[in-house]
Amino acid sequence: MIVPIAAAALAVGGACAATHGARLILRALRGADEASSSLTLIRGIRGLVVGVAAWALAGGMLFAQTWLLVFGGVFLAEELYETGVVALILRRSSATS
Repeated sequence: MIVPIAAAALAVGGACAATHGARLILRALRGADEASSSLTLIRGIRGLVVGVAAWALAGGMLFAQTWLLVFGGVFLAEELYETGVVALILRRSSATS
């Protein structure tokens, strides 16, 4: 009984994260300031990544598919690491100039 509730919570949380990420991406693409819009774009991509990973985890839990659980976890970890490195580089480069 707990699995459908947890899957529904992950699906709703993923939808919220993806919506927030999409808004940040649109704000970054319309933004005038280059440094802050780049970081906003990275935050938006992270939101979309969290949404996709949450949906994959919810699907894996709901349909008892191990590959979806593995995909969701690995995808989330790799993308958060990658966007974290890019954000760190952007922050360091804007601080020195």
